[in-house]
Amino acid sequence: MNLEQKAKKLIDEYNMIDNGGNILAAFSGGSDSSALLFYLIKHFGNNNNKIYAAHMNHMLRGEDSDSDEKFVIEICEKYNIKVFVERKNIPEIAKLSGHKKSIEEAARDERYDFFRRVADLIGGNVKVATAHTASDNSETVIFNLSRGCGLSGLAGISPVNKNIIRPFLSCSKEDILEYCEENNISYVEDKTNADENYTRNFIRHNITSKLKEKFNNTDENIFKTTEIVRDTIDFLDFCVDNTVKDSKEIEIDALLTSHKALQRAVITKLYENCVFPDIKKLEFKHVLYVEELISRRRVRDAAPYAKGGLSGKSIDLPGFVTVTVSDNRLIFEKTENKKTSRNR
Repeated sequence: MNLEQKAKKLIDEYNMIDNGGNILAAFSGGSDSSALLFYLIKHFGNNNNKIYAAHMNHMLRGEDSDSDEKFVIEICEKYNIKVFVERKNIPEIAKLSGHKKSIEEAARDERYDFFRRVADLIGGNVKVATAHTASDNSETVIFNLSRGCGLSGLAGISPVNKNIIRPFLSCSKEDILEYCEENNISYVEDKTNADENYTRNFIRHNITSKLKEKFNNTDENIFKTTEIVRDTIDFLDFCVDNTVKDSKEIEIDALLTSHKALQRAVITKLYENCVFPDIKKLEFKHVLYVEELISRRRVRDAAPYAKGGLSGKSIDLPGFVTVTVSDNRLIFEKTENKKTSRNR
């Protein structure tokens, strides 16, 4: 299948775009987002859908960043598309986070906050379309696997996340470049894509590129695997919802009678209930910390729990969440103002 066939199949499968809904295209000016904007205009521009574009100038590359912004504005004027532009000093924002965020993390967080605000400004039913590809998905899986992750990390990038849609997620980078060439789609090159100090660039140039040389359809095969993992997660979520719902605590004996996979899914769900509405996933190492707490093994440098001495023991998790064992209950609590060196 070519790019248009792959995109249509994924859009239909996940019911990404509603007739009459608004579409906000995340438009950086690079090959991926330029191809996406062209595709959306071609297939949805003459329907009842209204297409907009959003561009964030990250102020990372001086004049080059300003040049990209100018290019984006010119392309949108050419297609008569209303574009929203915002400038954010990402290096300064990352620095002010106390090095808790990398440049990549700060840029991502600011972009999605920008898209949310623009969608609210447009109003109505707005789908935010990003140009993530199967190649991006492969890089994400390898990145997560290298750091250590659970099922959610192996699930890669989701085709749909609330109002975020990714029509090109089953298309490879090669598909994108071929599509741009066939349709004379102009785009700008981001010179930082060659900078291997950025983790994703390192993975792209040293790992996924080598895998593609060795194996056929690497991106497609990884994408299919992530679909299987997402289906498994959906099933576990269904089981967990019946067990936990919106609760932030559970009886330990009841938890321990469940299958190990369900136990870990329940722990993750309890944590997510505690930090909601923030979209924050628990890393697998943190799930193991909670398991250690329950099983009376050592937690960091603490002495072994005495027999029957579970009550009162606790550990701290990211997002200022404390997990406590009280009698026979595992309790998750958000402690917003609590700052502790034990926060992992």
